Amino acid sequence: MSPGELIVLLIVALICGFIADRIGKYKGRGYGFPLGFLLGIIGVIIVACLPRTDAAKVAAAQRQYEIQGGAARRAGYPWPPQQPYPIYPPQSQQPYAPYPGQDQQPYPPFPPQVH
Repeated sequence: MSPGELIVLLIVALICGFIADRIGKYKGRGYGFPLGFLLGIIGVIIVACLPRTDAAKVAAAQRQYEIQGGAARRAGYPWPPQQPYPIYPPQSQQPYAPYPGQDQQPYPPFPPQVH
């Protein structure tokens, strides 16, 4: 192999390594550069086919939430969004009737008694 071919091969391997590294960081994987450098285009494809980690998904959701908050504040809206209606049930009310006491039957006897 001539020195010119070796330099071209090294440049292609470095480019594939950096591409796989960027894709790997987006997916939350730390081994993109070695795969891209050693395997070339195949390494880039392997890293691109890997699923995103949960930590990467959470980080992306947090960034999106911050972006939405900044846009809402610049538009003059309160952030986080306020609830448009009061929470049901109000704290002073009970949502359901209280349970019957020990001396009360909750349901009429079944079958109905005929008199």
